[in-house]
Amino acid sequence: MIIMRNKYIFGASSFLLLAFSFSTTLIAQEISSLVAINTPYDEQHPVISPNGELFYSVGFHPENLGGATDFGDIWMTKQGTSGEWENPMHVKSLSTSGNDVLVGFPDALTAYVYHSGDGVKIRQGIHQYARFGSEWNYVRPLEMGNFRNQGTHFSGRLSQDKKVIIMAMNSFGSYGNEDIYISEEIREGVWSSPVNLGTDVNTFSQELTPSISSDLKRIYFASNSNVSGRGRDIYTSQRLDLDSWTSWSEPEPLEQINTEGAELSYVLFDQDKSLAFYTSTQNSEGFGDILMITHQQEQWESVAEVLDQVDKKEDLKINQLAIKQDTVSNKEGLSKASTVVVGNTQALIVEDSIKTLIVEEERIKINRSLRVIDQQTKDALPYILVYTNAQGFKKTAANQEEFWLALDADQIKSFTISSESYIPVFVAETKKVANEIVIALQPISTGATIILDNIQFNRGTSDFADANSINQLDQLVEFLRANANVRIRLEGHTDNVGDPQLNKELSMQRASKIRGYLTLKGIDFERIRIAGWGGSRPLADNASDDGKAKNRRVEMIIDRLN
Repeated sequence: MIIMRNKYIFGASSFLLLAFSFSTTLIAQEISSLVAINTPYDEQHPVISPNGELFYSVGFHPENLGGATDFGDIWMTKQGTSGEWENPMHVKSLSTSGNDVLVGFPDALTAYVYHSGDGVKIRQGIHQYARFGSEWNYVRPLEMGNFRNQGTHFSGRLSQDKKVIIMAMNSFGSYGNEDIYISEEIREGVWSSPVNLGTDVNTFSQELTPSISSDLKRIYFASNSNVSGRGRDIYTSQRLDLDSWTSWSEPEPLEQINTEGAELSYVLFDQDKSLAFYTSTQNSEGFGDILMITHQQEQWESVAEVLDQVDKKEDLKINQLAIKQDTVSNKEGLSKASTVVVGNTQALIVEDSIKTLIVEEERIKINRSLRVIDQQTKDALPYILVYTNAQGFKKTAANQEEFWLALDADQIKSFTISSESYIPVFVAETKKVANEIVIALQPISTGATIILDNIQFNRGTSDFADANSINQLDQLVEFLRANANVRIRLEGHTDNVGDPQLNKELSMQRASKIRGYLTLKGIDFERIRIAGWGGSRPLADNASDDGKAKNRRVEMIIDRLN
């Protein structure tokens, strides 16, 4: 039995935000009865119908309407009298030659299905079907404002109350490849334009296969933004503002189901039995297999229990955070919002059960500053600061105070400073950051050069060495997307150790590897030229190890502006 307890703790050591409306306990086990479902093909996106049938997408199956290259057709199975899942059936009446994903069932006789579109008979979008016996008849497309999927992936689910569709796709305003969006029903057949959930959840990486709890307060989704460089993992986040869709708690990984493989499509489908599905490539016969687990929830301490600790002069311990007691004040009137003071620590408790706790301690005042200037004129520049937090998610700092607090708490692994019409700067060595930071940005102009010194390669190869390398590459992708008129040249360099010709080939391979990553992320191949100089253009003396390290580099030069 595997047990996990999440500890929603955020912010710096001097400012902690704990959201602990409940903890999550997962007891994970594979159910043998799913063996009949999983094949050497790609099983994804399970959905349970009101009749208890299991519908899901199967990719690259030779019987799909688009053949073995078809990203997904709809298949289904149901449980026999003994409880075993029967052999799957291909639901051709819900499938096309493109990518098909079953989004949900408004009722037992209606289904919503996403189709990537074939350009002839059916357009891209979510479509409504009506059930007649074992077949499904096409009804109409759902009108969804400016819905547009600009990528190959789509995943989405209908909420339990049938009023919300949560989805992942590459669309307007996406921060990375795929982001999570919400659409709400306006009236039958008409839905709102998808709304991006914002940077609390979405990153410059991929966020996929979201599901939402029955009370619309918690989401589960997959992301490949983790700093370990593993495959996709499952995360959960709680909605903090029920009047909007853009305020969420820091995403927390579901550690006990995440593996070195790729996990997707976590969804709680049986509230009474606390059963959940998800898919994983770990130990899979094919691309991805469907697994079943039990999902249990336990509530954290009630306000009364906390007050009981206060009255007994005990040390408070909330979400594993111990608060040492000296004196306690302001205990009365906790029905809505009150303050408990424990020594120099102040806690704010909101609503009848504890929803949010803010703990603010006395902190040492340090004069700190972050200045961003033009490299040539030294004039101050407006800037945007985006940092990667401890969980690997991108966050835009609202102000300098937020940045320094997060840095103090070791919640910043790297950060990027950008300003319009300037080349951004990526900082990975946050441990070495001083209390006064001055960042000098180069204007975007022909001939401007920066060293991509955070892109590291494994020794003697063109393989990227670590997560910081991928982070800087992703920042470079964002820079080129935001400045479509910029064409660049990537020049690889080595030290002088080894065969000069092999060094030249290696430096070319490394520049080519970076170009390959950029083009894979959608940057036009023609915008990137490459060159390899081996050890012929050193920056420092090769007599020392430090000098050799400086000479092993890739430079980016602004080749021209269109």
